[in-house]
Amino acid sequence: MKYINKIVLVVVILIVPVMSFSQYCNHFHEKYCSSSENQRFQVNGQSKSALLNKGQTSNLNILVYKKMDYRISLCIEDNLGTEISFKIYEIKKVKVEKEIEHKDMEDEMGSCSECNGTGDLDGESCWDCDGAGEKPTGNEKEVITKETQVIVEKQKQLLYDNSQDDYAKVIEFTVEKSQKLVVEIKIPGEENKSNFIKSNDIGCVGLLVEHMTTPKTGF
Repeated sequence: MKYINKIVLVVVILIVPVMSFSQYCNHFHEKYCSSSENQRFQVNGQSKSALLNKGQTSNLNILVYKKMDYRISLCIEDNLGTEISFKIYEIKKVKVEKEIEHKDMEDEMGSCSECNGTGDLDGESCWDCDGAGEKPTGNEKEVITKETQVIVEKQKQLLYDNSQDDYAKVIEFTVEKSQKLVVEIKIPGEENKSNFIKSNDIGCVGLLVEHMTTPKTGF
């Protein structure tokens, strides 16, 4: 019984720090992500923080609306590195042609004696035929038929990749049409597939999303 209690105690000791760390990360973006000096920008409720491991990829879905400007800034803890992959994708509905397979079971047919039309020949019951007839063998076989269908599927189209922008952690853009975006964050390093994670291999990552109405230009 004492041995079991020790095991439970060890598990609790291991879990509590991770839970506390995760809760600490909840508001990381509010404290450490750089907000715009432009006072017209307002904090967007889609801003979020998370606890990530080295080698981990995580996605945040956000909605952006036309005639609005957005600013997205990334902040991370130092132990996770500096060259953090920061990509933005647009989700598009695209019509694509796909070959669809249909599987059915049919009676397996075997040949019977030569006959004309429907009839019995030497005790063999034949199907309608012209020349050699067929009869069921009592077994079934799988028949695969294929057809081409046009379906609508969601696809990701890359809009921005910070690896092509000196690993920038801030981007501002104007939205011309309302759409759904996916912000993808990838932490450098080898993914840890074991149950043991070093404290130096995890850290907080925050995404601060800000928005404002697109300013009118010209006279």
